[in-house]
Amino acid sequence: MENERALLSYLKGKYSTEVWLQRDKFSVKDALKVLLLDQLKASLGAESDSSSFHIRLTYTKASDEAQGASETTHESKRRKTDAENGSNCISENSFEKVYEPCIFSVHCNRMPIFFSGRYFKYSRNVSQSRWIIDDERMGEASVEEILGGNILPACLGDSYKFHAAGREDIDVRMLGSGRPFLIEVQNSRQCPSEQSLKEVEEKINNSEKKLVGVKDLKCIGSQCWAMMREGEAEKQKQYVALVWISRPLEEKDFNSVSSLKELKILQKTPVRVLHRRSPLDREKIIHWMKIEKIKGHAHYFLLHLCTQAGTYIKEFVHGDLGRTTPSMGSILGCRAEIIQLDVTDVKMGDS
Repeated sequence: MENERALLSYLKGKYSTEVWLQRDKFSVKDALKVLLLDQLKASLGAESDSSSFHIRLTYTKASDEAQGASETTHESKRRKTDAENGSNCISENSFEKVYEPCIFSVHCNRMPIFFSGRYFKYSRNVSQSRWIIDDERMGEASVEEILGGNILPACLGDSYKFHAAGREDIDVRMLGSGRPFLIEVQNSRQCPSEQSLKEVEEKINNSEKKLVGVKDLKCIGSQCWAMMREGEAEKQKQYVALVWISRPLEEKDFNSVSSLKELKILQKTPVRVLHRRSPLDREKIIHWMKIEKIKGHAHYFLLHLCTQAGTYIKEFVHGDLGRTTPSMGSILGCRAEIIQLDVTDVKMGDS
């Protein structure tokens, strides 16, 4: 391939105006495939087709191995960049006949397999993903580790990646119908049966601490990733919040809140996340709200609401020093504070 790049560079310099040089050419790589493929198929007793199982054959010159060990990082990067750019800076030695045997290695791996489902988070001290600050764990555990740590052994895989349709804060529970998620398992050596996945579900759901739950766990195709991302952009989320206000709740408050439909609010990036998020103005929609009275507690109530994805609920309640307008406090004309928050439903697309 190195010689091929050098030859093409020479031809383009000498015959740049020739039409035949612009046509598609049969590369050395493709020629090698044709020569090797039938022999490999016969030796392995297998057909060649698109598959999730890949075999990588690597041929390396011994002199290249020695060069790689001795060259500096800068030299290595430069050589790699030259190769990627098809540089014609080819040494004369590359045209010499090779007398030494090459080093041959075989590496087998499988394309990632995906598992989908919905998870529940019952604790206010469990983060969604593993959260470490200055070598200290934040929270008791994470949804990612509990789900991935149980699914990975069933696949005999190397590692996993966790993806979810949105996220909740560590002190927010995920209840109701659960939040959609994907687990991507790398280099799985077996695909668990439906029965095995049921057992994984039961193990998570029947754990002693009951920090996290899961339902509808199943193995699916890679197209699910695009589907989840498409649905995530359109999703609606439902919440219930325990709210305190500085004055007693009045009868007129019930109607003044429930009558607000498709309410547009403007939210500046919350103060609590300004250190890691860009300072932006975001317009969001509160689709509907209703107040549920708590008997014997005039200053407390439950606020049920359905919002557009990406709405900051805590800031909508207390106003975030005027950075969210309108807010529950401004609607009721008093100070409002959020005590607890639960997610009760995540609707994806048309679901």
